[in-house]
Amino acid sequence: MQNGFSQPEDAQPLEIDPDKSIIATFPSQRKAHDAGLAILAAGDAYWVYPDKDKYVLVVRSKDGKRLANEVRIYGIKNRFWPRVSPDLAEQQISRAPTLMFLLFLVFVFFLQQSNPEIEALGMNSSEAFWNNHQWWRLTTAVTLHADLGHLVGNLFGLGLFGYFTARYLGNGLGWIAILTAAILSNLTNVVIHMNSAFLSLGASTAVFGALGLVTGFPVGSYLKTGRQISKRQWLIPLSGGLMLLAWLGSGTARTDVAGHLWGFLAGLLIAGVLARLEVHAKIKRRGQAVLLVATWTLLIATWMFALKL
Repeated sequence: MQNGFSQPEDAQPLEIDPDKSIIATFPSQRKAHDAGLAILAAGDAYWVYPDKDKYVLVVRSKDGKRLANEVRIYGIKNRFWPRVSPDLAEQQISRAPTLMFLLFLVFVFFLQQSNPEIEALGMNSSEAFWNNHQWWRLTTAVTLHADLGHLVGNLFGLGLFGYFTARYLGNGLGWIAILTAAILSNLTNVVIHMNSAFLSLGASTAVFGALGLVTGFPVGSYLKTGRQISKRQWLIPLSGGLMLLAWLGSGTARTDVAGHLWGFLAGLLIAGVLARLEVHAKIKRRGQAVLLVATWTLLIATWMFALKL
């Protein structure tokens, strides 16, 4: 039985025999033969012919419908093959989104100094969350800081781990994942303190969410693909995060020390899900832009709720 045939590209296209049918068209000869593997696996023969700038996959007409379905299933299963390596997905990526977030934190901090009411309106509060349904505090609290030292530490942490998260996941997916980890951290705290007064603020939850993402993503990719990862891909960021934890853990009582742990665990969880589903490989440039806009929309909208604008 003939396993597969390609007509030479410089030959004149041949008329397809009446007992054969075209079941698919591909942009390259290689892709056509790759799809032909599904036909071979089904125990049938196929032919590949050039057709202008495309290549057509041909089978016997009597088997056309069945084999077309086999090729369709093959395409679905291998849509995102080969799998993305756990190495940095984007070696060159814009630093602008990271810088913009850091500048936004500085901007909010200066507003705090001139108007202390902003801190009271935006900080995380278990009582305000449960009694007054002020859910937006889970987000606005991320942008507030207790003092200059607290701000500087978080600027350093986000500048480092936030940027590397973006290099793994892309700017849009990376920053929405960081903010989600921070929100989950704040939510965990208000749930734990459901029956007691609890206040917290700071981007530390975002810093350690980013740390969890940077640490967990290569590990999750390894569990998904089986490709080996080096210690520098998880041990170095984890070690740096532990040192940062020791530094930030000495802050004032209003800094959310417990939230560091919840943020890190949330980042690990999100990284595992993203790696498992290979989301970073499926989102194109436009999708990254949409997610980045969604991140800023959430930040601005929650502050509008807090300030009743």
